[in-house]
Amino acid sequence: MKETPESSSELLGRLVDSHHEQLFRFAFFRIGSQADAEDVVQEAYLRLASCDLTRIANPKAYLFRTVANGCCDLLHRKTRLRPLDRRIETVDDEYDAREEYERIEALLRELPEEQADVIRLHTAGALRFTEIAELLDRPVSTVKSRFRYGIDRLRHSLNVFDKPGAEPNAVRVLPRRETDEKKFHL
Repeated sequence: MKETPESSSELLGRLVDSHHEQLFRFAFFRIGSQADAEDVVQEAYLRLASCDLTRIANPKAYLFRTVANGCCDLLHRKTRLRPLDRRIETVDDEYDAREEYERIEALLRELPEEQADVIRLHTAGALRFTEIAELLDRPVSTVKSRFRYGIDRLRHSLNVFDKPGAEPNAVRVLPRRETDEKKFHL
């Protein structure tokens, strides 16, 4: 039976209702801006609405892939166009969210990208490992190991200095090579 436009719009409505929160959180933790995250998610819905939904095997995976690609595109454009010394001016609530985002991203940037993406999809996107495996086209065991290794590395990186004279709120972040140590102030 051929799908009618009404049933396609109903399916799209169900997808929006059931995945909006996950998609927004995932985009926000990739981009760090509430407004930009909303724009990227909205654009993903528009792309899905313009497709023939009967030809998409997994609309949820399609949405997450589209949001991930939209985030990468936006970050690439902003990196090229934004002056280095520009400050972000926000209201208090968004400032707190931005500050939390920057802390998390500073840690995730130290991980290999495939580990960081799995952690983002599982924590911010609230996806199960089987869904992430399908989305990334990788075996579930690979997704689980990337998550485990990434989390282990984050735990190792979060050794808070407890030595006398250590700076308050300083966290040691171990880079990919153990020799070049960096400090991030949280």
